[in-house]
Amino acid sequence: MITQQAAAATRAKVDTAVADGAVLLCGNHATGSLYTPTVLEDVPAACSIWQEEVFAPVVMLQPFTSFEDAIEQANAIDYSLHAGIFTSRLDRALTAARLLEAGGVMINDSSDYRFDAMPFGGFKYGSMGREGVRFAFEEMTQPKVVCVNHITDVVQ
Repeated sequence: MITQQAAAATRAKVDTAVADGAVLLCGNHATGSLYTPTVLEDVPAACSIWQEEVFAPVVMLQPFTSFEDAIEQANAIDYSLHAGIFTSRLDRALTAARLLEAGGVMINDSSDYRFDAMPFGGFKYGSMGREGVRFAFEEMTQPKVVCVNHITDVVQ
């Protein structure tokens, strides 16, 4: 983590989720700024760790009853950078990508997959614009429009 305080804050969020009924499968150890990867299961939807962006090595596993239920659960929160979908059904993955309210959808790869040329940014309250080569170029330039009506047959 970036600081010892950030690791401690993440641990506190996980501790709160566990106290509220989440199941800790592994992790949640902090030593200085080192925070071990953590896996939670059945995190109550009211927990802040479920509702807010964690920005830490924490993953939450949540069961769903149908495809529609999975999409509804994913879209129920106010923040969404990227989503990761793992499936052998490309048609279903592309449908999910269309329905998910996320800045990016990675199919059969981690939601943190990224290369510099692709746009990166969130959706809903998780969006402050986009990062990437094109967006950096646009941010550092000032467009100007110049129009010329060049008339060659002007009576003098």
